[in-house]
Amino acid sequence: MADTSGWMVRAGNDNELVDEFTEESIAAIGWEEVGDLSSATTREEVKARYRDANPNHSNYRVAVNAGQLFRFAHVMEEGDLVLTYDKSTRVYHVGTVEGSYLWKPNGYPESYPHVRRVNWSQTVSRDEFSTPVKNTLGSVLTVFSLDDRLDKIETVLSGEQDDDVDEEDDEETPPYFQEVQATAEELISDIIASIDPFDFEELVAALLRAMGYDATTTTSGPDQGVDVVAHPDALGFEAPYIKVQVKHRRSSTGGPDMREFNGTLGSGEKGLYISTGGFTSDAEQAAENTSQRVTLLDRDDFIDLLLQHYEDLEPEYQSMVPLKRVYIPTEQ
Repeated sequence: MADTSGWMVRAGNDNELVDEFTEESIAAIGWEEVGDLSSATTREEVKARYRDANPNHSNYRVAVNAGQLFRFAHVMEEGDLVLTYDKSTRVYHVGTVEGSYLWKPNGYPESYPHVRRVNWSQTVSRDEFSTPVKNTLGSVLTVFSLDDRLDKIETVLSGEQDDDVDEEDDEETPPYFQEVQATAEELISDIIASIDPFDFEELVAALLRAMGYDATTTTSGPDQGVDVVAHPDALGFEAPYIKVQVKHRRSSTGGPDMREFNGTLGSGEKGLYISTGGFTSDAEQAAENTSQRVTLLDRDDFIDLLLQHYEDLEPEYQSMVPLKRVYIPTEQ
């Protein structure tokens, strides 16, 4: 099988399509909004289709998801090996691709219109594989190549034992936890980017309340340099009085904006400047040189704080950034 490639295709977001895959002799993936990819035969064409359908997605997310679509539709070939996983039984179903890519918008399964015919012919327990192979098969992607481990997979499928020492080369494959974390952070960043600027100011105030402050937004209107005010107590008697400027945009905040904000701070007041586009070096210098304490948060810093205090957010603001707690091993 030296001339064939190996692929993993996940059976839905929560493994819910395993029975349909095996009973209907198919593998299918979603992203139905991208449409029929029969005529989009290059990676760049698929990326363009994906970006048109999802204009708010980050460049990273576009590249990752369009890459999976391109591989499924045009790189995967007849005769290639395909695996899908049934987590309820800890078994991999193994088959071979038959025929070319199909677009089935009104077919099965619903919302998974990109289809490949697969002759599912074999099953193998996850426990039969070595740790390096398990780690490869554990990628969070929907469609990914198994070529780096294909010889080891075929060894197990032939009934022989994979004698690899169960040690992972950290430089070859990034730890599973780091891969999941990086993907989650990008998806959260996409959600943050899609929030209306005024709604984002409300989210900032809600986050400060979750941290224990009494915080409210100022009246929406012409930017007066302060978007949120916060106090340690509900009556505003306790110091410090905190003024917050929120810039929800792609471009970096520069020195002039920072110096203008510094000018709003009175004696004993503290400043918090949140800029999802980050800060120029001039802005950072201006924040350091002010006589009052000013803390800077870029997009990643804000997301870190949001995750730390997410459980204490009011429900209406949790719904703006809907997240679900999951538990995964940090090491294997």
